[in-house]
Amino acid sequence: MNGHGTQFVVLAGMLGSGKTTLLEALLADDEAAAMTAVIVNEVGAINIDGAVLSESARGIPMATLSNGCVCCSLSDDLVTTIEDLVDTRARNGQPAFERIVLECSGLSRPGQVMRSLSPLASMGLRIHIVATYDCSRPPLDTEDFDSVSAQLGAAHTIVLTKTDLIGTEQRRLARDNAHRLNPLARVVDADTAAMRATEAFREVQGATAFDWTAPGFNSHAPRALLHPRVRVFCARFRRATEWEQTLDWIEDVSGALGERLLRMKAIVPGPSGEDRVLLQSVGTTFSQPRRLEGASDMAAIFIVRDCGLGDFEAFALDGSIRWTSLQS
Repeated sequence: MNGHGTQFVVLAGMLGSGKTTLLEALLADDEAAAMTAVIVNEVGAINIDGAVLSESARGIPMATLSNGCVCCSLSDDLVTTIEDLVDTRARNGQPAFERIVLECSGLSRPGQVMRSLSPLASMGLRIHIVATYDCSRPPLDTEDFDSVSAQLGAAHTIVLTKTDLIGTEQRRLARDNAHRLNPLARVVDADTAAMRATEAFREVQGATAFDWTAPGFNSHAPRALLHPRVRVFCARFRRATEWEQTLDWIEDVSGALGERLLRMKAIVPGPSGEDRVLLQSVGTTFSQPRRLEGASDMAAIFIVRDCGLGDFEAFALDGSIRWTSLQS
């Protein structure tokens, strides 16, 4: 069994936000479809999205996980399904999948999905979280606020959908809102379903790095809040700190935040004190640290729910950290 080199896409988004349409557009490309496997999760016993996709994805390896959520009750089934897909591909003498796409149920939370994938660490899957954003509706104006904020806040890529239903100004506002909600995400705003799919599932070289010099992060005028319950805070290092001390600090902050932490990305001093290391989390699920070449700025961005600046100021790392809000 060998999944090395395979991208694992967690496709999240609320019910009706365009996940299935986006995936259909990807599978309409014969070349992309030939190297793709699909797993569809529905909370209900009847897997409607799986039935819809099977009509447009004939011959594509597809599995359905119904009557439960991959975040919790179906986590073991998800691991087994991925193993079976990869193993069958290898037994048939075919090259590894370029991507396996998990279309989540509307209430799935990416951080919990990533945690359920921990038994597959040896496969070396490259995790990419894509969230659909229905531009025809306010993104956080919903009774399922916690799930929506967890999906959009955790995303590596946010795809604007239903753009044909809105005007130019509302579309621009939706794009700005996506950037404000998750400044770490790449926002896909394309005119056609095919273009959206191409961009959504494309891996961007250097995407693991972050442009700390972007005007939005250096500006002295914080951006307006998109929603009073979702905030973005920045911790800047006044000086280099010890590697173990920094790891303890990250663990303390994430532990104190718990489920309120949606996403974190940081460039911190490495073990030698001179090098720099990239640390990332989706929720409280952390990816492996990665040493960076040529990165000098040291800072951490926390996208959180139901937190204020006061929740962070106690974690000053002996005066080495300066906390600021990126929103007014």
